[in-house]
This record gives sequence, structure tokens and C-alpha cells, in this order.
Amino acid sequence: MRSTASAEPPPKPIDPSRFISLRWKLLAGFTLVFSGVFAGAYWWFYNFSTEKAVDRLQQELRSTAIGAAQGIDANELLALYKTGQRNAKGYSDDPRYQRQLTWFETVHRISPKIYPYTYVVGEALTNRRIGQPAAAADDLEIIYLVDSLWVYIPDRALKFLEAGNAYEASKRAFMNGETMERDLYTDKWGSWISSYTPIKDANGKIVGVLGADIEADYVFEVRQQIRDRVFSSFAITYGILFGLVYLMSGILTQRLKTLAEAATKIGEGDYAQNLSQLTTGTSSDEISQLANVFDIMMAKVRQREETLKQQVSELKIEIDQVKRKKQVNEIVDSDFFKDLLVQARKLRGEGEGESKTSD
Repeated sequence: MRSTASAEPPPKPIDPSRFISLRWKLLAGFTLVFSGVFAGAYWWFYNFSTEKAVDRLQQELRSTAIGAAQGIDANELLALYKTGQRNAKGYSDDPRYQRQLTWFETVHRISPKIYPYTYVVGEALTNRRIGQPAAAADDLEIIYLVDSLWVYIPDRALKFLEAGNAYEASKRAFMNGETMERDLYTDKWGSWISSYTPIKDANGKIVGVLGADIEADYVFEVRQQIRDRVFSSFAITYGILFGLVYLMSGILTQRLKTLAEAATKIGEGDYAQNLSQLTTGTSSDEISQLANVFDIMMAKVRQREETLKQQVSELKIEIDQVKRKKQVNEIVDSDFFKDLLVQARKLRGEGEGESKTSD
């Protein structure tokens, strides 16, 4: 009897052009995930390291500024401001100026990246000298005195008695008597990180301020060194992890490939597949469990196929017997066979009659 149920469509064959190995999928996933993780970690570590490096520079700058201020005679500095004269080159030949410049050379030798200088606040000092209240912070005028850059970079040095604008940090250093830092900035002399500390006389009165600068190029160099080292370390780590994932994915996909080949041969009726290399070991995982399931499935399918073959053989014998019986019945029930049977009986009857006559 023909089945009325619709036949299921055969499975579609896999298009080789669209096949992508699981190994490369794992590598692509690893690259996407860990690239994001590493980029975030790199950015955080770079910013953290840079911040710590700049903090360390500012601490060094602060300590140097405080130490340098303690080596300055406040009364001599104030007297230099009041009576000192600028020479034609822009600095001063006054011995007081030269003594402070020599002291700054000593400070610079101890901290080669730091350039100290001094200044007073002109308007505030003028008001104090004539007995008037100190000027407001916005009215403060800086008068530069001694700048160590005259020894090292003369074309960027501040001239003696040169006037300038007061910055917020420099204002607070003079007005409040606090040591203040100024983050990275750029002015007509270049880019710097600065620290300002008050210079006090024996009575604790603020007479001036010592500024100390670190060139921004040095800060940029520190940042670049941190960036290069961090990038190199992460590149090496990333390369090692990528290589490990490549090797592990190869091991994983090779075991899956072995299973796929075994499944293909099982589908073709070849049940002589040895999967012991995937099921034996000190530990098991999903692949070994899958291989064990394949092993059990292969044994059951083989047994079922052998049972089916025997059942088909027995059914074939039964069908042959039924077919022969049916054919015999068809022959016996046919008119031709009945006529033959009648004729045979007549012939047998005649033969018996002749036999009796002869007797």
C-alpha cells in the first residue's frame, strides 16, 4: 500500500563556499572581545600611569620649590627688588642677583629638569610700603627678579624687573602663603608645569614667591615612554593569548573534525569506527561525552541494522512461501487445471477398465 503521508524533503547539502571553520570563528570572537577588553584596560592603565607620573613630577617640583625657597635670603631679595639695576642683556650684575643665580644653579644640578625663578608682587608691595591695604588679587602685578634660565636657555629667560600677569596659583601663593601647583599650560616662553611657594622673612612676612618650572617636553617624554611600555606589554600579552587560543581552538576543532568524519562514515554504513582516543583520558569533557554517545549510538544502530536485516530475510522467506501458495491456488482453481484433472481421472478410469477386461 502506498503511503498517503508526504515524503520529507532531503537535507540540503552544505555549501563549501559558505563554510567557516569553528577555529576561525573562535579566533574572530576572541579578537573582538579581547580587543575591546584590552583597549579599555590599556586606556585605563595609560591614564593611571600618566597621572601617577605627573603626580610624582609635581611632588618633586613642589619639594624642590620649597627647598629652594629656604635657601633664599628674603631681605636680600626685597632689597634687590628695590635697588637692583638691569644691565643691557636683561639680567643684573648686582652681586645679590649673582648669588641667587648661583644658588639656582645648585638647585638645577640636583634636579636637572627644574628651573627656579623668583618674583615679587609689585602693586601689593607698593601699597604695603606706603601703609595702604594690599591690592585685590585681580590687581596684582608680578615683577620677575632672578631666573635660572639665564644660565641654560637665555632666549627664554625672564628679564630682571620684567612685569607680568599674575596667575591664579601664583596669586594664591602670595596672598595665602600656600605652596600651589599649576597643571600643564602654555605661555610665551613655552609649555610648563609649575609650582609656587612663598618666600618669607624672619618674621614670617611674605616678601616674594619662588616659582619652579618643568618643561612640558619632559612631561610629554614621560607620557610617551609610558605609552610605549604599556603598549609593548599589552601587545606581547595579547600575542601570547592569541597564540594560546589558536592552539587550543586547533585541538578542539581537530577532535570535532574526528567526530564529524566518524559520523559521516557511520551514515554510510561503516560502523568500524574507533573513538577510544576521544573517550579515554584522565578527565572528560563535553567532546568526550559526545564521542561516548556516538559510540553507544553506533553500537545500537549496528544492532538495529542487523536485526532489521534478519527480519527482512525472514519476511522475504514468508513472502516467498505465501507467493508460492498463492500461485499454486491460482493454478488449482483455474479451469485449465480442472479440465486436466477431469481428463486425468478419465484416463485413470479407462485404464482400470481395460485392466479388468484383460483379467
